[in-house]
Amino acid sequence: MATLKVNGISINYIDCGSGNVLVLLHNAVSNITALEQNIDALQERFRVIACDLRGHGLTTHHNDEITAREFYTFPNIADDVSQLLEHLGVGRFSLVGQAYWGVSTAAHIYNRHAERVDAMVFAACDLIASPSGDQEPYAGLGEVTVRNFERMIALARDRGMRAVYEDRLKSETFWGPTVLGSPELLAIFKRLHDETSPVAFTHFPRFHQRTVEELLIKLSKYRTPLMMLLGAEDSHNNQMIFNMSQLYPDTCVTIIPNCGHYPTIENPIDFNRAVTNFVAGAIVTPGHLE
Repeated sequence: MATLKVNGISINYIDCGSGNVLVLLHNAVSNITALEQNIDALQERFRVIACDLRGHGLTTHHNDEITAREFYTFPNIADDVSQLLEHLGVGRFSLVGQAYWGVSTAAHIYNRHAERVDAMVFAACDLIASPSGDQEPYAGLGEVTVRNFERMIALARDRGMRAVYEDRLKSETFWGPTVLGSPELLAIFKRLHDETSPVAFTHFPRFHQRTVEELLIKLSKYRTPLMMLLGAEDSHNNQMIFNMSQLYPDTCVTIIPNCGHYPTIENPIDFNRAVTNFVAGAIVTPGHLE
C-alpha cells in the first residue's frame, strides 16, 4: 500500500497487477483490507486500484461535526479517486462499487469520466437518491431499518464505532446468516468498525436525483455495460432489481449464493468470478460510441 496527498487529504491506496484497469470502491464501515481476497484474485486478470475512502482506514478522518457534512460528500470522494487515477496515469478503466458508499461513488466518478469507462458493477445496492439530495440513504428501507440506523448513529456519536458493532450483532442490520455464523467474518467487521471515523458514519453522504438523471443519459449515450451483483441472502433484492429495471432496463442482474449484503467478503470466489467474466466480456466486445 502507498499514500498520496490529493484533494487536500492523505489517501491510502493499492495499485497492483497489470492489464485493463479495474477500480474497486469499498462500502461504508470498511476499507481496502476487506477487499484483499478480491484484489489478490482480480489482479491476475486486471490492474487493480483501490483506496480507503475518506473517513475510512488509513485515509484522512475528518472528525469535526460542524464541517463534516461539507467534507463527506460524494463529489469530494469522486474527486479524491479521480485525482488518484490521474496521478497513476490511468486512461480507460472499469468501476466496481460495493454497497451504498461504493456504488454511489462509482456513479459520481462515472459522470465525470463516462467516455473512459469500460464497464461498471453495482454490488449490493441500486441508486439511492432523493429529489433534493438531502434525504438519508436508509430513509426508504422500512421502519425497522430506519430505527436501527437512527439508534446506531446516536451510539456512534455517544460511544464510538465499537458500540455500533455491538448493536449490529443484536439488530442484525445488513448481516445475514453467512456473516452471523462466521466468527472470522465477525472479527473482520469488528476491526473495520474500529478503523472507521464515527463522524463519517454519522454523516453519510447524500445522493441527488439529478446525478442519477445525468448518469442515465450517459449510460445510454456510451452504452456502458452495467451489472448489478447481489448476494442471495440480502434483504432488499427484489426492490433493488425493480428499481434498476425502472431506471435502466439494460442492467444485467447477477445473484450469487451463500452471501448477503457484503458479497466481496462473504463469497469472494463467486464475486470475483462474476466480476471477471462481466468486465472481461465488456472489454472484448465494447459498446462505446466513438
